[in-house]
Amino acid sequence: MGKDKFENENLIKYSFPNDIWFHVEHLSSAHVYLRLEGLENIDDIPEELVQEMCQITKANSIEGSKKKEVGIVYTFASNLLKEEDMEVGAVYFKAPKAKRYIKRVSKDKEILNPLRKTKVESYPDLKEEYTSKIADMKKEAQLKKTEAKLEEKKKELTAKEVAKQKQKEKKEKAKQIEEFFKKESHDDDEEEKEPEKEEDALDDFW
Repeated sequence: MGKDKFENENLIKYSFPNDIWFHVEHLSSAHVYLRLEGLENIDDIPEELVQEMCQITKANSIEGSKKKEVGIVYTFASNLLKEEDMEVGAVYFKAPKAKRYIKRVSKDKEILNPLRKTKVESYPDLKEEYTSKIADMKKEAQLKKTEAKLEEKKKELTAKEVAKQKQKEKKEKAKQIEEFFKKESHDDDEEEKEPEKEEDALDDFW
């Protein structure tokens, strides 16, 4: 979370793509980020966690904290649109329909007070963290791409082996059929010869 618009600006610039950005709708407030490793679907965030983020966001809005109820908007940081002519700390959305909206958020001390006790102030090098994260993401993407290629080659080899096995079975079956008909033909020849032997035997007898 940024303390002022200048810190908010840095958070916009160096947030991770899958960070979740929270803000009070239509009012000035701190930019509050939720970082969940491996999160791909924004709707997979546990409801309890969303409510905690809403309480933190409302409490850190000068105007919003004084109001009985406010609306809270949240979206992936990758959906934030920042253009050069915008004021410091101001953003819009690349895809407005991709954002989520919580209506009528009121102060809940039972949620907020325990969270305040866990507050920690730190000033990390956001640029360094961002650069490192993007490098890791590129490596991971390259690894997945390599694994996908290997899997595709494996499938190709498997397909070739299956085709080869089928061809082998086909040849063996053809060979068995050929041998079967050869045997049938041989048996027919033997049956034709047997009556001649009987005639010869009768001739000898008489």
